[in-house]
Amino acid sequence: MSTPVATFTAAQRQAAIACPPITITADVTVQEAIAVMSAALSQPPVEGQDRLHQDARASCLLVVEHGQLLGSLSSRDVIHLVAAHPSSLATLSIRDVITAPQWLRYSDLTDVSVAETQLQQSGNRHVWVTDDAGQAIGVMTYDTLQAALKLTPQAISVPLTQTADLQEPEYLRYNLTLLEHILDTVLAGYWDWDLVSNQEYWSRGCKGMLGYEDHELTVAESWKTIIFPDDLPVVLEAFRRHLESRGDIPFQVEVRYRHKDGSTVWIFCSGQIIEWSNPTTPRRMLGCHVDITQRKLTEQQLRKNKEELERFFSVALDLLCIADSDGKFCRVNQSWNVALGYEADELEGRSCLDFVHPDDLEITLQALADLKQQKMVRGLVNRYRCKDGSYRYLEWYAQPYDDLLYCAAHDITERQQVEEQLRKSDAHLQAAQRIAKLGSWEFDVKTEVIYWSDEVFRIFGRDPAAGMPTFDELQRLYHPEDQLHHNQTVQRGLETGQPYDLECRAYRPDGTLVYIQARGEPIFDSTGQLVQLVGTILDITDRKQAELKLQQTTAQLEASNQELEAFAYSVSHDLRSPLRAIDGFSRALLEDYGTQLDDQGRDYFDRIRRNVQRMGMLIDDLLRLSRVSRSEMRYATVNLSTLVLEQMSELQVSEPDRQVEVIVAPGVLVSADATLMRVVISNLLQNAWKFTSHHPTARIEFGTTHVNGQLTYFVQDDGAGFDMTYANMLFGVFQRLHNTHEFPGTGIGLATVQRAIHRHGGQVWAEGQVEQGATIYFTLPFTPITTGGNRS
Repeated sequence: MSTPVATFTAAQRQAAIACPPITITADVTVQEAIAVMSAALSQPPVEGQDRLHQDARASCLLVVEHGQLLGSLSSRDVIHLVAAHPSSLATLSIRDVITAPQWLRYSDLTDVSVAETQLQQSGNRHVWVTDDAGQAIGVMTYDTLQAALKLTPQAISVPLTQTADLQEPEYLRYNLTLLEHILDTVLAGYWDWDLVSNQEYWSRGCKGMLGYEDHELTVAESWKTIIFPDDLPVVLEAFRRHLESRGDIPFQVEVRYRHKDGSTVWIFCSGQIIEWSNPTTPRRMLGCHVDITQRKLTEQQLRKNKEELERFFSVALDLLCIADSDGKFCRVNQSWNVALGYEADELEGRSCLDFVHPDDLEITLQALADLKQQKMVRGLVNRYRCKDGSYRYLEWYAQPYDDLLYCAAHDITERQQVEEQLRKSDAHLQAAQRIAKLGSWEFDVKTEVIYWSDEVFRIFGRDPAAGMPTFDELQRLYHPEDQLHHNQTVQRGLETGQPYDLECRAYRPDGTLVYIQARGEPIFDSTGQLVQLVGTILDITDRKQAELKLQQTTAQLEASNQELEAFAYSVSHDLRSPLRAIDGFSRALLEDYGTQLDDQGRDYFDRIRRNVQRMGMLIDDLLRLSRVSRSEMRYATVNLSTLVLEQMSELQVSEPDRQVEVIVAPGVLVSADATLMRVVISNLLQNAWKFTSHHPTARIEFGTTHVNGQLTYFVQDDGAGFDMTYANMLFGVFQRLHNTHEFPGTGIGLATVQRAIHRHGGQVWAEGQVEQGATIYFTLPFTPITTGGNRS
């Protein structure tokens, strides 16, 4: 039968559509979808629509995913699923049961026949209406179509099921009964409350979810005894709001009931006043219970997990953050403030690249690119700018999830500094080993693995690319005559656990011979077990060659000393005999024939005798100089002040008439050879006494001073002095700045002083001015004394 109305008006078209659609995702379960339907049924209509349109919206849900329309789930689909899968609705996914909906564009809804045709073709009670862009506007049912045309159901020619032949009140009651069956089967229970008689009916499912049989629980007041006392006011308050708003404010609460076994059951209670005795007095209220205990437990666990994660996020020492795929900080923890000095609001909303060191931008951008491709980043190290402008090293671990990055950074600045210091120390150690020609080695007793430093490879001339030698290979590197000694020494060290030190020879691959000093020391574990030998290899080739050269030089010196001894003997005996003969015959001639010689002849003989005596003095001084150079050094504590006083006393006794002021610093002690120091003091004071002899009064001083921070000794006089132009001649053998007639002498005294001071490792120099005196300075390095008086 066709409708008497051929076309739609704009108002009729809008009235035929219940909108907006109620959407769900494809991942929800059928039970969750039914709960959405139930909640929608209990809610008041949206603005501009009535209860009929709200029921139409609740009777068919639109399934979407990522903005795409996948299908729909209607109340008829629910009835079939309840019948077919009553026990699996809690796990059955909507994705597996949705049906393809019938679509009708709003612009095509021009007359009734189009709507009738779509409803007929759908075989269902719902047709979705879309705009020209394909976006769902709402749903059209035969009820909304009838309301739009203000016609009875019989005026519509769409063939309906048996229920469509019922009058409207009977059809509604049928739907209500069907819905109650669904609620009791799927949601576990429904309830019906007669507010006039205060009689309340709970279905078997309502009672069963609390552990009671149908006959065990009288609902009228007993539900108030099993609800948690704290939740009863919540129920009453929700009912009050629902009543005062005449149902516009939904009656929906989540409350706790005490199960028969004493456990707690969380119930989602939803209801609606469906009949009113008058505008202010409700007559009947219907509702349902949904057991949400598992959901609450899950939420509780989720909250607990979230709190734990929050605590972990807050107290973690590492720098934790959540960022978007471009590296913009969404959230950071407190460790950022500790490490870099920024507050959270100074970082959140800004790109991480704003804080990265310019030299590290490239590797950081590459890491972000990898994360955008859903690749994990591990061990990235870059530098982040602190609030004070300095930089710290961070090591990153990041994992992408959808459009967010979850990152953890560890501050490794101190580790980097330590590693850099270790690199420098290692470089310094290698340089020191190279300069000192000293390498280090290790030997694992258990595995017999040898480790060499780079310098050991250089000492043995082995290419590091050849790897570490085995112990047998090492043995073959040593000189055949030293192999047994080396092996026995190492074995003795392993057996006794004592350090060892040996010198041996080794051949390099090019055949050259190298002398080494090998030292080893045992390392024990906590149980006292020998586990390792460590030691050093010192290249002593240069030392050995120097020792060989020294031996040759020593032998040559010994030969020279023997020759010098022979020369000294010759000088002492062979040269003195002719001199004594010349002196003796000269004296005899003067005594026997002196009366026959004139004054000039006798003068000639006097000159001969004086030169013979001078020649004797030269011989004596040369012998003393020789003894100074060759005598064995025997160190002792020498009081120079005492030596000066003794020498000055002898000089004053020899010439008691001279007026000489003597000044001696007291207690001047040195570590030196006593014999040589007596020679030094004697020569210096004799020179000072001699070169002041032409002055009626004189002054001679011995003391100490500091020159360039070093303790320096001096002998000073106010005598003849000398021209500093010739100062470098003073300490030469036979070098004199005054003639012998003016000041007698051989010119060997200061040379002897210099030789003695140099043998001590000291220095000697002179300063003076003509007729204003001279000062001789000398230094003596400190030399500890050992038993026997030898230098240590």
